Amino acid sequence: MRLDVPKGLEPKVELAIERVLSMFLREIKFEIAREILKESELSEEQARELAKEVNLSVARRHLE
Repeated sequence: MRLDVPKGLEPKVELAIERVLSMFLREIKFEIAREILKESELSEEQARELAKEVNLSVARRHLE
């Protein structure tokens, strides 16, 4: 795919594309996790503990 970008806007367009790709990849990962957990036999408590671990991991990644 080719995209003609006006001079001077290249950095902004590049940043926007990176953000969109990042969000897209994150959504794919969450969809995979949803599919795996849909068939899971985890107890409610185990699922809550796993969710807490995931939330902490995501928070740490955003603080880096």
